[in-house]
Amino acid sequence: MPRNVAIVPHTHWDREWYEPFQTFRIRLVTLLDQLLPMLEQDLSYARFLLDGQTMVVDDYLEVRPEALPALQRLSASGRISVGPWMVLMDEFMVSGETIVRDLQFGMARGAAFGGVMPVGYLPDMFGHVAQMPQVLRLAGLQNAVVWRGVPSVIDRNAFWWEAPDGSRVRAEWLYGSYSNGSNIPPDAKKLVELTNDYEAELGPASLGDMLLMNGTDHQLPQPWLGRVVAEANGIQDDYHFEVTSLAEYLATQPTDGLPSWQGELRSGSRAHLLMGVASNRVDVHQRCAHAERAIERRGEPLAALFLEPDQYPHRLLELGWHALVSNSAHDSSCACSADEVVEQVQVRYAEARQIGDGITRDAVHSFAARIDTPPASTVVVNPTARPRGGVVECTLPGRGPLHFVGPDGLARPAQLVGESRRDTLNTIVEGEKVRWVLHNLRNAEEAGVKLARAEVRHEADGHHVEVEHAVIGEPGVDATELFENIVEWGKRNERVHFKIIGAPIRTVLFDSGEVAGFGWKTYQPVEGQGPPGTVAATDAGLGNEHLRVAIDSTDGTYAISTTDGLELRGLGRLVDGGDGGDTYNYSPPAADVVIDRPERVEVQVLEQGPVRARAQISSTYSWPTHAIGDENSCSARSDDRADVTVHTTLELRAGERFLRVHHEFDNPSRDHRLRAHFPLPARVKGSDAECAFTVVHRGLTAEGGSQEFGLPTFPSRRFVDASDGNKGLALVHDGLLEYEVVEDGRELALTLMRAVGYISRSEPSLRPTPAGPYTVVEDAQMLGRRTMDYAVLPHRGDWRAADCYGAADAVLVPLECTRAGSIFGGSEPIEGSKLRVDGAEVSAVRREPGGFLVRVFRTDATAGDVTIERDGAPAKGWMVDLTGRPMEPFEGAVRLTPWQIATLRLDE
Repeated sequence: MPRNVAIVPHTHWDREWYEPFQTFRIRLVTLLDQLLPMLEQDLSYARFLLDGQTMVVDDYLEVRPEALPALQRLSASGRISVGPWMVLMDEFMVSGETIVRDLQFGMARGAAFGGVMPVGYLPDMFGHVAQMPQVLRLAGLQNAVVWRGVPSVIDRNAFWWEAPDGSRVRAEWLYGSYSNGSNIPPDAKKLVELTNDYEAELGPASLGDMLLMNGTDHQLPQPWLGRVVAEANGIQDDYHFEVTSLAEYLATQPTDGLPSWQGELRSGSRAHLLMGVASNRVDVHQRCAHAERAIERRGEPLAALFLEPDQYPHRLLELGWHALVSNSAHDSSCACSADEVVEQVQVRYAEARQIGDGITRDAVHSFAARIDTPPASTVVVNPTARPRGGVVECTLPGRGPLHFVGPDGLARPAQLVGESRRDTLNTIVEGEKVRWVLHNLRNAEEAGVKLARAEVRHEADGHHVEVEHAVIGEPGVDATELFENIVEWGKRNERVHFKIIGAPIRTVLFDSGEVAGFGWKTYQPVEGQGPPGTVAATDAGLGNEHLRVAIDSTDGTYAISTTDGLELRGLGRLVDGGDGGDTYNYSPPAADVVIDRPERVEVQVLEQGPVRARAQISSTYSWPTHAIGDENSCSARSDDRADVTVHTTLELRAGERFLRVHHEFDNPSRDHRLRAHFPLPARVKGSDAECAFTVVHRGLTAEGGSQEFGLPTFPSRRFVDASDGNKGLALVHDGLLEYEVVEDGRELALTLMRAVGYISRSEPSLRPTPAGPYTVVEDAQMLGRRTMDYAVLPHRGDWRAADCYGAADAVLVPLECTRAGSIFGGSEPIEGSKLRVDGAEVSAVRREPGGFLVRVFRTDATAGDVTIERDGAPAKGWMVDLTGRPMEPFEGAVRLTPWQIATLRLDE
């Protein structure tokens, strides 16, 4: 009986990579202009896969809108497969919520084409997150198709892939890649020979039918395919060839006796994993983190909870998410692309962040105006689910110290950090514009803002008027004569130079105390010093109620001791070494030079407390200016040196159990990697790192292969913890995705930056084959000003005991603060909470037409209840899947297994 051979014609479409989007789109238009009429005319060319991403369709239709009926007809009939993704994202470079929105956008768009391909198509991602099987199952998908990351223990071309919660999908492993049948010749005999060779290559790994993926990167369709398949079936009996779809192929493949794998897929044993993309363009990863937080953790939940339903910015949020998902494409979010592409990626991240910031501002200000409190009040809003306090910064009129009193009547510690005046107007006017300025001055007087000072000079070029506003409530000078003179100058059309200086303002920090999750609390400013705080800084170091920090002025490192007896020394040691790799992989030069000690160190106290203390360590190093090499590899670091001073600011705030760290420097060197090292309180056997909807445990090694050394540099989303179960150290970072546990489990290294000059080299030391084009990328050398932020959290117990999720929110998602109240009163109380969620982490809070949606996932090691309250009352509604289909009703609580993701549609 002949063996079935499924041939799936396709193209793998990198939307942008070594060429920018519009350049590749021109090629896409050419491809589809050829494909659509060919499919209409040649029924033997039965199927075509548009790479599993609907954005390919939309990019084409923007240029060829008249092609929509043909695309819909061919898709509805099964000739063309679209989706299920909007784009083929990288799973480790973006948040879990971005992955979900990518899938939801793709499935929603695919509905216009008769539905999406019911397959979790993941052909070229640089590894796969542990929770992907659960995400796929929640979207109704039971099959995944993968290539990279499959470990060597999987010895068949299909396996059961299980998520941490127990969800599983059948995973088809693309043995030989998504291009294993890309070059089917226009000769039937050669097709049979190619298939025979591939069958021998598969050997005992082969289960069921054979699969040939007839396509590769940006490949045009091969018009002879249908003819060659028919001829090949006619000349032999060993194989039966069929042009088909992935969904049709997978429906008939075996499911019994498959090997199993639980968790993430990050092996380099069979294909390049390309783990260095997590650190190649740290500016891109930082901007991704900023933009995702602005939309996902601030703008969207605050708009859903604190804006009136009819004010919810559906379209703006859709635009913001569209930019984030567009950038999640693996060559975009991984920044392994041409400089021009990365520039466009950064613009999209900036636009998403701007949308998120603007929505956040509007939501907080709109809500603040509805609070029933005097107009001089200050409201603090917590955009996260955990009740928490924090240090907030606000600007108020006046001079000298002040503090704040909360709704409980207790005074909160405060710290004056700056006083200034602002030039509110500096202009030259004549005629009607003179009277306009006078109108504004009179309005200010009527509102109680007097003039503290008024000076007039009459010179050849006109009248020079300089006035300075007083603080509201303070007496001012009599401005009657000045205003009368300004009226006359305006009538005579004389030139007036106005300089109007605003009232004195001051920047104040205060410790808010606990604010409810998704809640708010209102404070009244009170002149004068408040109660003593808990934070102080001296030349010896920093301290608060939980930590003591001592700075070593000889090498620029620091020590942290905790009130429960932990003591760690030598923290923050900067280690700079050569990097002869590329945007895909770190590879040291054959002769490396490592710099791990500064030539001189200066320490300066910047703030002394009582709610925030800061000290700056300025460490000057002599780094090699570049490495010696070419597009092939790198032999050594140069003997030429450049001095660089790294300014490290250590910051300790009231109530916080972690130390904030900020680095800033002008990078003068090429071809190098800079990491911060942290000796651990105990030797560890691995690490625990946040990834999409879970925390992944990893050992001290990574599996590699002949094509790529198994370097155990791993990605984390926001935090990584290294502990022995009794004590440890966690790092919470702002877009610094790459870490490694080194020194046989005794140190944790955080990659601050890698500077490289090529998209791909041909044979760097740790990856002896190319991974992409040898394109020069000057911007990837990361020259110029660089900043990095993270926090150091020493702790007892493991990552759960350290509450790493809570620490990540505290470090990265600030409490929002603004003036509150109205002279007309308000409808909202002075403190409260709009939503309470206990027992799970919250991934999303948003409105959708006709409903209110909350997505949660459980991080406890055991099953348990997740309780939900809305405006103080138990919430009820339906648990739904990722497509919105109802699964089961709930009221007040849902019970989840460990690491289960649940989407809850709350009744209004």
